[in-house]
Amino acid sequence: MKTHFGKTLLSTVTLAAAIAAPSAQAALGDTLIATGGPIDIRFEGSDALFHSTVSVDDSPEIFPNHGTAVGTTATFPGSFAAGSPIDVVLHVLTTGTFFHTGAGSLNADGLPHALLALGSDGRTWVSFEDLVGGGDRDFNDHTFSLGNVRIAAAIPEPSTYALLIAGLGVVGFLNARRRTQG
Repeated sequence: MKTHFGKTLLSTVTLAAAIAAPSAQAALGDTLIATGGPIDIRFEGSDALFHSTVSVDDSPEIFPNHGTAVGTTATFPGSFAAGSPIDVVLHVLTTGTFFHTGAGSLNADGLPHALLALGSDGRTWVSFEDLVGGGDRDFNDHTFSLGNVRIAAAIPEPSTYALLIAGLGVVGFLNARRRTQG
């Protein structure tokens, strides 16, 4: 009986760790981090009605979405230190709104507007939503990919881990109790 409970508890803790571990596939609210050296950017397309441009760490704005050919590339001058956060900004010219990669708290509406993903080509893909309030959430209004950049997933608070482990522990305990009574 004790061995069964120990195995259940161990599998519960293992499951909690697997769920809580940062994934390779990123999502909304994650941060871009430089891997060191120059950062190159490639325009991947746009499906927006509004006009917009992008910039990286206060660089000049580039890639007007309605006037840039897909595949156009640029390299930002200078070298970015490995581990330094990168702020990519979408400037929606039509509305005068600015949206940042990273946490929603960086944006006027408090929502994340950039979906980040690691592409099969090893590049980091960034897709923006250009409407205040989240728009249609299709994240295809201004899309580009970056080289020499990685994704740093948002890290949950310790209390989130504690709650997850406690909840899974209760489930494991109830499962063990049910088996001993049945």
